[in-house]
Amino acid sequence: MRQHTQSKGTYVGRQPIYDRALDVYAYELLYRRGNVNRATFSDGDLATTQLLINTFMEIGLENIVGSRPAFINITGDFFTGQYPLPMSHEQVVFELLETVEPTAEVINGVRGLVEQGYRIALDDYLLRQDTLPLLELASFVKLDVLNMQRDELARTVERLRRRDLMLIAEKVETPADYDACRELGFDLFQGYFFSYPDVIQTHTNTANRSVVIRLIAQLQDPSIDLREVETLIAQDVILSFRLLRYINCATFGLRREVDSIRQAIMLLGLATVRNWATLLLLSQFDDRKPRELMTIALIRARMCELLSVTDPRIDAGQAFTTGLFSLLDAMLDVPMENLLDQMPLSLPIKLALLNREGVLGTLLDDVVRYERGQWDGLAERDAVSIDYNSAYLAAMSWADNSSKALRAA
Repeated sequence: MRQHTQSKGTYVGRQPIYDRALDVYAYELLYRRGNVNRATFSDGDLATTQLLINTFMEIGLENIVGSRPAFINITGDFFTGQYPLPMSHEQVVFELLETVEPTAEVINGVRGLVEQGYRIALDDYLLRQDTLPLLELASFVKLDVLNMQRDELARTVERLRRRDLMLIAEKVETPADYDACRELGFDLFQGYFFSYPDVIQTHTNTANRSVVIRLIAQLQDPSIDLREVETLIAQDVILSFRLLRYINCATFGLRREVDSIRQAIMLLGLATVRNWATLLLLSQFDDRKPRELMTIALIRARMCELLSVTDPRIDAGQAFTTGLFSLLDAMLDVPMENLLDQMPLSLPIKLALLNREGVLGTLLDDVVRYERGQWDGLAERDAVSIDYNSAYLAAMSWADNSSKALRAA
């Protein structure tokens, strides 16, 4: 039976905002307190203050978003100048919530921030007469595509496209939603559309995908030994080259250069080499998928591994593999059930990936819940070992660095 956490800590989550090339344009920073599944604004100004302090003073903005813009929700009193904004304007975009009345004072406050160089995004914007002055000041407009009829959405987009601003489609939940929003002319996209396989999409490289799936299946066979892994990787010259180049990057911090697959296995271990070879194979398929998808898979893998110490029944290696493969269906546009039929993974991993069953399934479910800010359902874990927030921040930093190295390999 699932127990719920009672943590009262302050957390910061991030959600990617993608451009039309499916590269990450920015991240929205989300305030989270304890195990509540949405931002808690019983005192909106206090919530914003805690978010700003937590982000800029404790964690560090660069550790969450790197060099990309950070979208941050702030309340009306911040726009009207009643509270200081302790950050420079270069990397921050302030979101004006739809709940803030567009009074003359608010409009003047927004104008003052724009004159200081800040960029403004209008969140869940509704095109009304009283909100029109804000359009003259905004750099971004976010539309909730999940709660708008298609005809209404098309009319709104058509009117807003005449202005010098960027349109963000918010709550884009499926590949079909993304395609529709892209066709309407949105510039940026936010939501979980990347997390699901696009089984309707046809691929010209089906044969290559089949080869890769077979190779991944062989690499992940629990009975495979060192010599078999070495032979399997060595047969693919490009894979061997990329794997050695990646292993020799600064991410692993090795004191000497590794010049053979056997040496890599001896230094890093069989499981590590198998997993990174698998990642390099998956990284070939970036055609219609955000590259951030790989980063999210890595965050899940590392966070599962870190949290595995909170339950003695969980093997850290199995936890890593479970997190890593949790988006395999979305990466390859093949239903998870079909993929698992081809993969000789252990039964606990298969049950976790398919139905979220067992201790691995509960762990993966918790990691995905944390990722999406659904904290009210998190299982109680031994916070003395490591807590959810620490595991997430550590996994995020590790995954960001690993993704950069993978792309360079």
